[in-house]
Amino acid sequence: MIQIKRSYADSRFGQVHYRIAAGGPGTPILCLHQTPSSGADWLAVMGPLAQRRTVIALDTPGYGMSDAPPEPISIEEFAQIADRFMADLADQGVIPGTGYHVMGFHTGSLIATELARAFPGRVQRMVLFGLAAYPEDVRQAKLANLLKAFPVPDASLDHVEKLWAIIGTLSDPRMSYEERHVSMAECLRLGARMPWGYISVYRYDFLAAMAQVPHHVLVMNPQDDLWDVTRANSHHFRNGTRMDLEGVKHGVLSLERDRVVDAIETFLQAA
Repeated sequence: MIQIKRSYADSRFGQVHYRIAAGGPGTPILCLHQTPSSGADWLAVMGPLAQRRTVIALDTPGYGMSDAPPEPISIEEFAQIADRFMADLADQGVIPGTGYHVMGFHTGSLIATELARAFPGRVQRMVLFGLAAYPEDVRQAKLANLLKAFPVPDASLDHVEKLWAIIGTLSDPRMSYEERHVSMAECLRLGARMPWGYISVYRYDFLAAMAQVPHHVLVMNPQDDLWDVTRANSHHFRNGTRMDLEGVKHGVLSLERDRVVDAIETFLQAA
């Protein structure tokens, strides 16, 4: 059985935490999580995917156990930090220095796309779960609504009730209440920083970036809150293929692990 280990690396905002499953000699995969969450989202698929290559799941700055920046940063900055992190692992001999695949979930899909746009020679193939690909007017409206959607913590605990309601709405019915509580605890420990990743998302022109990416992209589309926008906009990747996962919401990586891993392996081995 492949062991998943944890470690820290330096970044411009302090330390970043990551999980790593050292596996076969193939091209390594960098995994980038959604907002608000951590690299633990990828645990279900890390072991199976590591049979052929090393798999790394990064906690992006400000989330999981990574140090936080002083204010919300841009998707471009997230990508710069992630690529520097992978370059450092290559310099240390942990992974080959010939490039890497990247997988992203929601916010992670934007960071992955920016990695491919900014570092096209280093990123090889991309697997993305859900595309928050909104036009400018929708992004601005969502930015303006963030404080209503995610109120600042106060003495009333109203924000806790709202968060629990959101988790209940988004989670697949097959997810246990224990899993939902763990997810909520991950959110609550962030305090007022919880929605910072959404600020980064809504400030980024994802649609324009998608059109600049020549890489082969597998867009996996669970039937969650990004189902419709992903179906409407996945074609902006000129070499993209969309796989709709009808009937499964948040929790897809664990609930549909075998189907997800098989699809990823087939896509990566076609390189």
